[in-house]
Amino acid sequence: MRQLKLDIKTENIIQKYWQHSHDIPKKVKKYIENHCHNFVLEDMDTPSFYCSSCLHKLNESKICEQCHKKYNLKNKANIYKVNMSNLKKQELNCTYLVFDTPDNEVILYVIDASVTYDNPLSNKPIRNISFKIESAYHILKDKCQNLYTKKVYLYKDIEKKIIEEKYIFCDDIDIYLDENTYNKYLYPDNLNDLKNTIYCYTFLWQAKKYLKNKHICLSNLVYIPLYYPEFEYLIKYKLYSLAFDNPHLIKYDKETKKILNPKSEYLEFIIKNNLDYWHFEALKLCQIKNINLINFMTETVEIFEYLLKIPKIKILELYNYLKTNNYDIIEYYDYIRFSKLLGYDLKNKRVLYPSNLKESHQKIIEQKDIVYDPKYDEKIKKLAKILEKNKYEDDKFLIYPAPSVKELINEGKNQNNCLRFYVEDYSNNKTQIYFMRKKAALKKSFVTIEIKNKKLIQARLKDNEIPNNDIINILNNWTSKLK
Repeated sequence: MRQLKLDIKTENIIQKYWQHSHDIPKKVKKYIENHCHNFVLEDMDTPSFYCSSCLHKLNESKICEQCHKKYNLKNKANIYKVNMSNLKKQELNCTYLVFDTPDNEVILYVIDASVTYDNPLSNKPIRNISFKIESAYHILKDKCQNLYTKKVYLYKDIEKKIIEEKYIFCDDIDIYLDENTYNKYLYPDNLNDLKNTIYCYTFLWQAKKYLKNKHICLSNLVYIPLYYPEFEYLIKYKLYSLAFDNPHLIKYDKETKKILNPKSEYLEFIIKNNLDYWHFEALKLCQIKNINLINFMTETVEIFEYLLKIPKIKILELYNYLKTNNYDIIEYYDYIRFSKLLGYDLKNKRVLYPSNLKESHQKIIEQKDIVYDPKYDEKIKKLAKILEKNKYEDDKFLIYPAPSVKELINEGKNQNNCLRFYVEDYSNNKTQIYFMRKKAALKKSFVTIEIKNKKLIQARLKDNEIPNNDIINILNNWTSKLK
């Protein structure tokens, strides 16, 4: 935000903008009055809905038997929560965004409408509505200016702030352009007047039907359409939710171009289901035209992105596993993440899809807490120094004690075994773990050895294979001399 000198265009506009409620055109007021008549009042104390015109309770079919109006409760934008028992003391406040185009310049008004009721408990309650112009913005190609406060907002400054603070458009124009859509609506009847203005390439008027009765915010009408060229492209393809929902986040990578293509098999699906940005990202990720799957993925797209990088996880298989068992995706994500961290075999479907996720999740959390508790690592390092006296070396092989928790985990990963379970026992010297290496490849795992009470308990190659007799003989000879 900047305080700049008014330009000539703005100085001329100042003489023509609406300053008081009586300046608001009658057709705009009439539209707002009618729009407010179509609200549904939802009582916060009871699960009941009421007609906003006569205050009669709606029947089970959501029809007002007094006004004979049927209400659509699927459109959440038309539902207003109130306390019906104290309605007389309440104001129903809504905000309307109204364009005006004097001399093909663009002014956007923010008009507050306040509805009150006299005698709300009577058979014929009196409904009052008042108007107030909250603010007015002169919209230019690269900036907008509040005609009341004279503050100027450069779009490039807004973008910079959004990037710096990772905002996805926030509330109040003094904090980069209003993103609070609660009870904000657009007056749609004059959108065609924008065709001969700086909005001529936005094609905003094509979204008239989409925007009607929809919560909207200033950034959707000012900053987004004028600053991002992606907006025009998305509007032309009737991808309205994508156009108004953070088009700046849509990166035209290979997958995006594949989906947003006139010949794409996905385009009709996107339009039909009115996908917004996060639904679109889910579709890019799964590339399956299944709206139930996409809805399931939408809240946690970044988690699914992580999971699908694991080669053996297939999206439909995962979806069915989670839905069938009513498992939580966050819990599953934690389980997979820690399984990978602890060296579990993520190519094994019994590991990927445990029969009891909650139980497996709890076990792996406990393992993780042990493995990454520094006291265990400290104890293992101290024990390894003591066990160095049992080190073995000949022309071909080297045997030495596992030196740390990290080395235990790496050995388990390399050998595809369950060595991670031995951290606690090894740290307490209840069992001892040694590594056997070929001297020609000291960094490569060869044989993992468990010793208990100076006896060889087990020795395993990768995938729990048993070593040949030559190796076993070396190990038996070595263990006979342990101290």
